[in-house]
Amino acid sequence: MSTPKGKRTRQGIGSKVSFQKDDHLLSRGLEFHKAGDVGQAAGIYADILSRNPKHPGALHLLGVLFYQSGTGTRAANLISQAVELEPDNPVFLMNLGNALQCDGQLIRAEESFRRALALRPDFAEAFNNLGTTLAGQFRLNEAIDCFGQAISISPSNPEPYNNRGNAYQTLKRVDAALLDFQEALRLRPDYTDAYSNLGYALVELSRLDDAVDSFECATRIDRDFEYVRGALHHTKMRICDWSNYVAEINSLLQDLIQKGARCVPAFAILSISDSLSIQRRAAEIWASDKHPSQDSLCPTRDRHPDGRIRIGYYSADFYEHATAYLIAEIFELHDKTRFEVIAFHFGPLTGDQMQRRIQLAVDSFHDVSHQSDYGVAQLSRDLGIDIAIDLKGFTQNQRSGIFANRAAPVQINFLGYPGTMGADYIDYIIADVELIPEESRSYYTEDIIYLPGSYQPNDRQRAISADTPTRSQLGLPDQGFVYCCFNNNFKINPDVFDAWLEILNSVPGSVIWLLEDNPSATRNLRREAHSRGLAMDRIFFAQRAPLADHLARHRVADLFLDTWPYNAHTTASDALWAGLPVLTLRGESFAARVGASLLRAVDLPELIMETRENYVKKAIDLGRNPALLTALKERLRLSRTTASLFDSVSYTRNLEAAYLELMEE
Repeated sequence: MSTPKGKRTRQGIGSKVSFQKDDHLLSRGLEFHKAGDVGQAAGIYADILSRNPKHPGALHLLGVLFYQSGTGTRAANLISQAVELEPDNPVFLMNLGNALQCDGQLIRAEESFRRALALRPDFAEAFNNLGTTLAGQFRLNEAIDCFGQAISISPSNPEPYNNRGNAYQTLKRVDAALLDFQEALRLRPDYTDAYSNLGYALVELSRLDDAVDSFECATRIDRDFEYVRGALHHTKMRICDWSNYVAEINSLLQDLIQKGARCVPAFAILSISDSLSIQRRAAEIWASDKHPSQDSLCPTRDRHPDGRIRIGYYSADFYEHATAYLIAEIFELHDKTRFEVIAFHFGPLTGDQMQRRIQLAVDSFHDVSHQSDYGVAQLSRDLGIDIAIDLKGFTQNQRSGIFANRAAPVQINFLGYPGTMGADYIDYIIADVELIPEESRSYYTEDIIYLPGSYQPNDRQRAISADTPTRSQLGLPDQGFVYCCFNNNFKINPDVFDAWLEILNSVPGSVIWLLEDNPSATRNLRREAHSRGLAMDRIFFAQRAPLADHLARHRVADLFLDTWPYNAHTTASDALWAGLPVLTLRGESFAARVGASLLRAVDLPELIMETRENYVKKAIDLGRNPALLTALKERLRLSRTTASLFDSVSYTRNLEAAYLELMEE
C-alpha cells in the first residue's frame, strides 16, 4: 500500500499580532478566528480593510485565514502587504512563509522563515515550519535539525516531534520515527495524525497487529481523518483479520462514492472492489490530494542530438524485487542504437546481483533517493528524457510527485500499478486487450497503449533450482492433491477463502498451500479454517525463499488457485514459468484481469473462469481428474519456448514500436 506520511503540521497564527486603530474590532475578529468561525472573522477583517486598506494586522490575519483554507496565492499577496508595512515583524514573516509553502513556493517560504528567525532566534514555530519546508524539498537532514531546534525551545509541543518522525520515516530511519510519534502522543494523547503516522511506521517494522491498534486509535478520535480507515482495513487484510469485513467495506465505499471522501488510499481500493468507476474515483481523489499537478519547471529540452529516444525508467525496486524480476531483460534487449535507457532509482542501494545486472544493462543509472521530486523532475529535463516510465504508480515507496512536476513530455504508467492513476500528468497506461477491453477505456484517465499478447514482460533468465524438494521436505503430505496460492495475504478475502474450502471439501485428501507472509496472518487463517470445519492437516504455509528455490517448489504443487478481485501478477507468471497451471476468476478491473491476460499469453484460456461457481467447479474437476491436469501441464511445459508471455525479444520490439509511435505523434 502506498503510505501517506501524514500532514507535516504547520503551527498557527503566532503569538503576536499587530494592533493599530480598530484594535478592539481586530481583537474580536481574532477571537472568532481562533474559535474557528471563519465567516465572522473574515467579515471583521474585511470591514477594517474597507476603511483602512493598509491596516497591517487585518491584512495579515485575513491572509492567514486564506492559507488555512488552502488558498495560498491570495494569502501570500495579503501577508506580503503586511510585511511591507512592518518588515521586522517575525510573526508576519512566519505566516508569509506558511502562505508561500501552501502555494508551493518552497524556496521563497524558506527565505521568509529564515528572516523571521533572524529577528527572533528562539521562535519555535518558525523553526518547525522551516523544517516542513525543507522536508518538502527533500532536505530531510536539515529539516530534522530544524525540528530538533523547535523541540529544544518548546519541548512540550507535540507537532515538531510528529514532523521529525515523518522525516525520519522518509529516510527509512523507522525506529527513530517510532520514538518521535510515541512522544508526540505522550504530549497529546488525542493527536490523530501522530496515531496515523505511528501506524504506518509500525507497518514498516512489520508490527502489523500494533499497527492495527494504532490505526484504530486514530479512527476512534477522528473517524474521518484522511485515509486512516482505508489504511486500517488494508492492514487488517495483511494479517487476514476479517472482523467487520463487510461493514468496513460498505462504509468505505459509501463514503467514497457519495461524499468523495479521502477515506481509502488508491492502492488499497484494488483489493476491495473491481468496479472501474470506484477505482477511478479513488485514484482521482488520491492523486489530486497527495500528488497534484505542478507547473513550476521550465519547458523540456529538445531531442538528443544523436537522434536516440531517451527513455527514463523510474522505480524504487531496481534490486532483488518482483518488478526487477519481470523487467530486467527488457533493459538488456533494448536497441541501444535507437534508444538511450536511463534508470532513476529511489530505493535502496543493495549491490545485489539483480541491481548490478540492471546497472550494466542501462546506459546510465541514477541514484535519486535523496533528491526531491522537483529535483528528480529537473534532472530528468536536464538529461532530455523523452518518455518517462513510472514503474511504481501508487504502490509502496512511490514517488508520483516526480511526474506531477512533469519529468518528460510523455509520461507512462507501466507494470507496477494495475489501474488508472487518475492524474492528468500520466498520459498513457500500457495494457493489452484482455486487461482493458474497448468498453472499459472511459474509466481510465490515461490513453491506452495496447501491446500484443500480455502487457507483462518476463525474464527468461529467471533460474529455477535444479533440485526439486520433496513434499515431506516442504512439510506437505506425500499423497493428495496440492492446491497452492503464493499471493500476498492481503489478496485473500473471506469469499476467496470460502471458495477454496468448498474445493477442498469436494476433493478428498486435498490440501491448500499458502504463503506465510507474517505470523499473524498464518494464525488467523488457521483460525478461519478451523471455524469452517477444516482439519488443520489440510492447510499448510510456505515461508519466503530465494527466487530460484521458490520457483522449484512449484513443481510439487498441482494447481495454483488465483485470488479476486486482486489477481496474482508476478506470482502467477512465476507459477506459469515453473510449469504450474493457474486457475483464475476474471473480473472487471485491470487488477482483476491479469490472470486472464497471462493465461491467454500461454494459450491456456480454458483456465479463465467468468463466475465463482465455475471457478470452484473447475478446480474440483481438475482435482478429481489427474489426466486433465497432466495434459495442461504438458501444454504449459511446451509453451515455455513458444508462448508470447516468455518471448522477451518480441515483447521488447513491440514495446519499442509503441515508444516510436508516441514520438511521431
